[in-house]
Amino acid sequence: MKYSEFRRWLIQQGAILTKHRSGSSHFKVFLGDRQSIFPDHGAKEMPEGTRRKILKDLGL
Repeated sequence: MKYSEFRRWLIQQGAILTKHRSGSSHFKVFLGDRQSIFPDHGAKEMPEGTRRKILKDLGL
């Protein structure tokens, strides 16, 4: 799964993404009272471990 596809899927699940820092490619992801950091590298393939960690942090 690509980073951009996963970002769209998170938004469909109700997650809110905010820029982590100015000029950064990372976002803070909020879902309810949980949060995680999402590195967004666009069209590149996302490592499975990174995807699982974000899902675990958000309780999905």
